[in-house]
Amino acid sequence: MDDKFLYLLREQPDLEYAKNLHQKLTQSHSDSKWMLNINLHTFALNRKAKLGWITVLIAVGILAMMTISPVRAFVSSLIIRVAGQLFEVTEDYPGDNYPGDETIIEPQVMSLSDALAIFPHNIKLPTNIPTGIVMDEENIRVYIGEETGPFADTIEIDWVSDASAGFTLRITNHDWGIGEIVAPDSVEEIFLDDKHPAVVIRGGWDADEKAWNNEYGNIRLRWLVDNLTYELTGHNLDQFIEIALSTLE
Repeated sequence: MDDKFLYLLREQPDLEYAKNLHQKLTQSHSDSKWMLNINLHTFALNRKAKLGWITVLIAVGILAMMTISPVRAFVSSLIIRVAGQLFEVTEDYPGDNYPGDETIIEPQVMSLSDALAIFPHNIKLPTNIPTGIVMDEENIRVYIGEETGPFADTIEIDWVSDASAGFTLRITNHDWGIGEIVAPDSVEEIFLDDKHPAVVIRGGWDADEKAWNNEYGNIRLRWLVDNLTYELTGHNLDQFIEIALSTLE
């Protein structure tokens, strides 16, 4: 026995019933596509709205952060390297961004011979000193020990004159890779000779005005000798270059 009888005995449905059924199925399919389009459009709108709110929240967050002084100073600063030394360049006075009590670190003051005896590094004193300017050999300032903090292993020597401005030489093993905070256009790279670059720093931070000050013509010349940092402070750059060259001989 086969299933041929199933086809032979099958009756055709009523034409009106078939027409109505086809219309219902067609309408159901169209409604499904319409609902799918609405859902997709709603999802797209919701996604755009969420992205818009996220953008607004990020912008508000940045503006809020910029009202905080330390964050504003960090965002508005720039790290540069000059003559192998790092500098953080900013227009914001750094004292406002590091609140807290000030700590005064006092050096040991002694004669040149005693200072050289206890200083842990061999140093090269300049030999090309202008006429009329002499070293204050009895008042050498030395910073040694952990209690001296960032000034550790530093020696400061003054040259004075009755007729002209003197200067100060500071020698330290301080790591300038950390970066000094300076104002824009205050640092410049020069070369003492073919192998020795140096940094010229003009001006300094004025704690009273809370701004960088160039009015007094203060100049610093900084260079490296045998992994030690030498820095001259005064007013005569041409003179400083000649003095610095004598430490390289």
